[in-house]
Amino acid sequence: MVEVPEGQEWIIDMISNILVEVLSSIAEQERLTIRKRQREGIDAAKKKGKHLGRPITEMPAGFGEMYREWKAGRITARWAMKQLGLKSSTFYRLVRKYEKG
Repeated sequence: MVEVPEGQEWIIDMISNILVEVLSSIAEQERLTIRKRQREGIDAAKKKGKHLGRPITEMPAGFGEMYREWKAGRITARWAMKQLGLKSSTFYRLVRKYEKG
């Protein structure tokens, strides 16, 4: 701890506040630089025609038959998911896609 003459404690507070402001400004600038580089990378990937985001899930073979069995109540959704090798979110997303046509 630094010894400060009595009544001069405000100097330490002022220096601390300045230091916080400087470090905050540096961090903000670094964040902006990172976002700019990220945007440049995404734009470059799009120009090359790369697919960004979640991989596209194809309709598995036999989905239509499993869907009809499930809708008729002969099998459970969980059993259909297991047979098709799908997670529940993927299964229900494909159900919505299948129902739209």
